Amino acid sequence: MRSLVHLGAVLGLLGAAAVTRSGPDGLAPGRTTEIARRAISHAGGWDAWEAKKTVQFRKTTRRLRPDGSIESVRVEIHRYRLHPSFAARIEWEDEGKRIVLINDGRDAIKLVDGKRAVEQSDVNQARNSTFGSHYVFCMPFKLADPGSHLEVADPAIVAGRRAEGVRVTYDRGVGDAGGLHTWTYYFDAETGGLVANLLNYEPGKYDFTEYLNERVIGRLRLPTRRHGYAADARGKTGPRVSEIEYEDIQFDIDLSDPLVDLRVAAGTGA
Repeated sequence: MRSLVHLGAVLGLLGAAAVTRSGPDGLAPGRTTEIARRAISHAGGWDAWEAKKTVQFRKTTRRLRPDGSIESVRVEIHRYRLHPSFAARIEWEDEGKRIVLINDGRDAIKLVDGKRAVEQSDVNQARNSTFGSHYVFCMPFKLADPGSHLEVADPAIVAGRRAEGVRVTYDRGVGDAGGLHTWTYYFDAETGGLVANLLNYEPGKYDFTEYLNERVIGRLRLPTRRHGYAADARGKTGPRVSEIEYEDIQFDIDLSDPLVDLRVAAGTGA
């Protein structure tokens, strides 16, 4: 079990001023920017990030029962176009069926054994899974997205490490969750490494994620394991509910248009 130990008296007087945006990374001077830029530098730096055009990796998700035993395992292949514009493709096998989610940056579809699933729940899954997974993988660089607002959050102790907090909200209309979610990210106070986040995803509902096993891949320093917990507003957690691992991470792979072209995919079952 991981819970935040807040140190509110240390930085509580710094306030919660949103960052105005300027400069090549979209961040202007201020305490939140200092934390964000240290995190980005620790992760490899802005230039190294912008040089990456695509990425592919294997994502294994283990859902856990309250007693810690494994309830289910899913292995997915993720492909993202990172720059200059977003696109995503996620695929896996589920009870003998091949599932493919494709997002071209505007619309998203779900294919089941090559056939387009048309229920609204399928469209929602395609959008939420592709946008959401891409967002998490791209942190801390997503702190500099247009439409984001950063505020200083109370520092905390996370797994014995002193961490600085940044609360992040997004303008309505930014992605699918703009104006709906509030993220609080915690970065190691000494190194700037991402150590945890607390997500308020619905009124009164929270989850807590711990980031582990940093690796340097293609000049970027990335956490490759996440542990997830249900939590309350203060970050007090219950039993671990999930374990996620990223493996075989490869940058600048071929992500040709047919792989993320909705018309091609829906017409051919790609």
